[in-house]
Amino acid sequence: MPRHAQKKRRTYHHGDLETALLDAADALVTKHGPIGFSLREAARIVGVDPAACYRHFRDRDAVLEALARRGFTRLARALASAAASRDATARHRLVALGRAYIDFALAEPSAFRVMFGPTGRDARDPRLRGDYGDGIGAYERLQVALAAWADAEHMKINIDAASVALWSGVHGLACLFIDGALTTNNDGERRRIIDDMIETLLVGVEHRAK
Repeated sequence: MPRHAQKKRRTYHHGDLETALLDAADALVTKHGPIGFSLREAARIVGVDPAACYRHFRDRDAVLEALARRGFTRLARALASAAASRDATARHRLVALGRAYIDFALAEPSAFRVMFGPTGRDARDPRLRGDYGDGIGAYERLQVALAAWADAEHMKINIDAASVALWSGVHGLACLFIDGALTTNNDGERRRIIDDMIETLLVGVEHRAK
């Protein structure tokens, strides 16, 4: 073998390496938590050299942001579906949105933790926006629903303040559920807790509007 001959470089051809790396990272987050994975470990799971990852993600923070964007896409779809009923009142749509938000957290706790945790960004930051078919993300969906409710009930409310209050309440309850700090015996009891909390928040918004 000639002295200056170079070793052949292994290359890996994957149909969608970016998605495969995100799936591997999501599995690691599920197992170890948002800070318990490395891009190198995700590469090992997929079966590629770590250097190949950097053609898609500059570092692990970029992976977290991509996971967050994917999560926000899924959340926005879930909320759009929850708000789709034409027969529901404006108030009922707000309750449905709150339920869907918590259902999403329970169904995808690892995505939920990444979306609202280690990216280091405000969850409303445009850099975390997902792929929204109608251009409306989760937070915008809440604000639209609040504005519709205020209009239907002829209330003057501060949409920004009410949005933060409702989001904070629903998000906090979701965290209590997925972290095991609040447990329930059955789905019916959990639904009652969720509905009671949302109704309490809405009554508070109504009271301030008087």
